[in-house]
Amino acid sequence: MLIRYKCLRYNNMRRVALWLTSVFLLLGTGSKAQELLYDLELLSYFDNREYKVDFQRPQTILGMRIAPELGLGTADEKAGSHKLMLGLNYIQPLGAGIKEALVVPTVYYRYVHNRFRVNLGAVPYSYLTESLPDYLMYDSLAYVHPNMQGGLFQYVAPRGYAEFLCDWRSAQSLERYEAFRLIMQARYQRGILFGGGRAQLNHLANRSRPAPRTGVSDDLIVHPYLGLDFSRKLPLDSLSLQAGYLFGYQRDRSVDQETYLPRAFYLELFARWKRIGLKNVLYAGDNLLPLYPVKGNLLNQGDPFYQAGFYNRTDAFVYLISTKRVNCYLSFNFHYTRQGGLNHQQQLVLRFNPGNILPMEKSMSVLGK
Repeated sequence: MLIRYKCLRYNNMRRVALWLTSVFLLLGTGSKAQELLYDLELLSYFDNREYKVDFQRPQTILGMRIAPELGLGTADEKAGSHKLMLGLNYIQPLGAGIKEALVVPTVYYRYVHNRFRVNLGAVPYSYLTESLPDYLMYDSLAYVHPNMQGGLFQYVAPRGYAEFLCDWRSAQSLERYEAFRLIMQARYQRGILFGGGRAQLNHLANRSRPAPRTGVSDDLIVHPYLGLDFSRKLPLDSLSLQAGYLFGYQRDRSVDQETYLPRAFYLELFARWKRIGLKNVLYAGDNLLPLYPVKGNLLNQGDPFYQAGFYNRTDAFVYLISTKRVNCYLSFNFHYTRQGGLNHQQQLVLRFNPGNILPMEKSMSVLGK
């Protein structure tokens, strides 16, 4: 029966692949204005974490992610461009068997007209104008959660941007909880001065009946900031400093409407010269993820280090390869909390993208520095 099931599954996948290929060929021959698009991203990551604090886990994460995409692009009479892309992410933890691999589908429509972009479907996070900070996206999750499930709407101008995303993280079923999050981020710069902010509404609900009710939880974070960017004033590739304040609201409706209101000061320094760089984040205030011990990443998507009232992270990194198509960096990260003292982490991350989608259309900063 197992052999027969595997054969049936193989035949079904083969039929789907042939059908999709036929559709693309038919559409591609229908108009000379249409362009065949392909993308291929390879991500290799080695992440060694030597942690000694209660709310973190010492471990080594080693894996590869291969993400092929195939699609069609066309232009309209109003100078807008349309893309329809189909693909998948094959994520293989190294040292594990094929049964532990993950396959994540990629299916999205993208429209670009002047400064506006509309992306609908299972959209790669690499289309974000600015990657999400660690308190919103833990790198452990970024390795295996490459796509937002829903949509991304963007306005990109020479002096700034604004974007809004919806990530339907989990559809409700007997086994799965309903979970989604909405994120808005924006930034405006004039001269060396810039300002902006981020806001997240994160929601975790129940499983489908007759599964037991576990209650509903909410995670709201608002983060305004101001900063200085000296990149054009000094002989460095990049030098910026930003300071902001985080306002949080977390509620667990299953425990007598238990509510938390974390507040914290946030300071970020980033410097890069040629192939070497330094990034430092200082977080000082309350526990930003008070429900993490109970809900874990079913609710909170941020780094568990933000459970510490005082947290400082310093990344010292060097780019071994840095081109339009290939980025490879080695980073030594130091995490300090009052509870666990100094902890350290080493990362070696390679990202290779040989597709014909322009590199500037997809950000190289996802899992980058």
